[in-house]
Amino acid sequence: MKTPPLTKELQLSKTLVVTLLVICISPFLLQLAGVNFGSVNVILNANGDMVNLNHTTQDLAFTHLRGTFTHLILEWTAICIAIATAVLAFIQYRITNNPTTPIIGGALLCAGFIDGFHALAAIKIINPATDNENFLPFTWALSRIFNSVILILGVSIILLQKKRMLPKNGRRLVLIVTLIFAVIVLSTVYLSALSPTLPTTTFHNSIVTRPYDLISLVLFLLMAIYLFPKLIKKENNVFSNTLLWSMIPAIATQMYMAFGSENLHDSNFNIAHVLKAISYTIPFIGIILDYISAHKKEQIRVKALKNAHYVVSQKNKELEQFAFIASHDLQEPLRTLLNFTQLFKEEYGDKLDENGKTYLSFIKQATTRMSLLIKAVFDYSRIGAKNEIVKVKTNKLLKNIVAEMQPHLKDTNAIIEYKKLPKIYGQKTELRILFQNLIANAIKFQKKGNTPIVEIKGKDTGDYWEFSVKDNGIGIEKKHQDKIFSMFQRLHSKDVYDGIGIGLTHCLKIVLMHEGRIWVISEPDKGTEFKFTIKKQK
Repeated sequence: MKTPPLTKELQLSKTLVVTLLVICISPFLLQLAGVNFGSVNVILNANGDMVNLNHTTQDLAFTHLRGTFTHLILEWTAICIAIATAVLAFIQYRITNNPTTPIIGGALLCAGFIDGFHALAAIKIINPATDNENFLPFTWALSRIFNSVILILGVSIILLQKKRMLPKNGRRLVLIVTLIFAVIVLSTVYLSALSPTLPTTTFHNSIVTRPYDLISLVLFLLMAIYLFPKLIKKENNVFSNTLLWSMIPAIATQMYMAFGSENLHDSNFNIAHVLKAISYTIPFIGIILDYISAHKKEQIRVKALKNAHYVVSQKNKELEQFAFIASHDLQEPLRTLLNFTQLFKEEYGDKLDENGKTYLSFIKQATTRMSLLIKAVFDYSRIGAKNEIVKVKTNKLLKNIVAEMQPHLKDTNAIIEYKKLPKIYGQKTELRILFQNLIANAIKFQKKGNTPIVEIKGKDTGDYWEFSVKDNGIGIEKKHQDKIFSMFQRLHSKDVYDGIGIGLTHCLKIVLMHEGRIWVISEPDKGTEFKFTIKKQK
């Protein structure tokens, strides 16, 4: 399947790519020209004892600590950016319900925690079991490997999801993945800090000075060449694109360390830390742009919905007025017709033959039916007129409906089964009509002599409540299932099953008013199940 083209805001910026390449390559060229980015470490005296901090010794002390300060600033810059990216990712998840951003954000956050562990060890806040000269290069390599592995895990989890998850399942996935990442972080930190012996990670006067950094270099290349392009195809947004762009400084970071840095705080060491901070900054910028884009789209969507709601409300008012006028003006002559038909029958009935009486009966039946149809149209137009959203206890609502229908239930021996239905927000009167119509149909459309059994269920599906009303009746053929919600649509003769064919039309309108949908699952002689959703509201 061909991937749809990116919008203008998502197109890969050549300027950004060129800028990143220039930033990554420039330190190497400047070093060749003789520029030194290192921080000089000086021993205060031969014995390492503290001397009086006069002006000269203060300068020496600050010079001695310059490398540590530079390292600490660069590390915590990257850590703070990683934390901010993760926070924004979780905030955006509240808007989009897309688990991609919080999973990647959680991966970056966990990588930042390992960087924090490395930085705290550098200033002796964490005292490892081994010496810092070996411990710091090892934890650097560990943090970079961890960063690449955790990102690969996060992206792989997203790519393995075949379809968009329900919000409830998405939240569960994000929570589980974040907890797993946190356990991996804690285990890594614990084992590294307590290990008395660590492998040597720095080799002086060698082409590859830090061979362990080659591992993360290969993993970052894998992400840049294979994983992130696949992620962009699946999640075509700003954030996924910036993750790919961030691989440029991430790869450059590993090259400066693997092929250049031999000592703590030397030139290549400091360059690598700056580039690492840049590799964290790019996704941070991406998540901000994505958040702004999502917010703008949400505002546009809300505005469009408001406009559509206004237009629909105006049309509904017009239809309501038309229905009222039509009902009032048409019902009057129909009542007159019915009254005179009745008078005619009373005064001249004995003078009519059988055909005359039959014709008069047909006139009365047709007029009565016409009156019912007009009333049904008027009732349909009045549905949702108050538009009052209240808390509805569905169990209590059904209990009242069953109590009202008790005489009819006794006549048919019908059984209504329901329990533990949710409390929802909606239009109470309309929801009552919805359940009444579905229950009444379930009892009505039965084979003669059959005992109606109606089972009602409700469950949470994330943004919606889903209800079902299932019966053991005559069922509906597949070819008729699309038209049963049309007004005045009947599948059976009124002599077999009474009614005018508007009940399900009422149900459809009520469900649509609650921003849900309604559908039917049925086979002839195997019963019918109506399902509908009600959007969660406050």
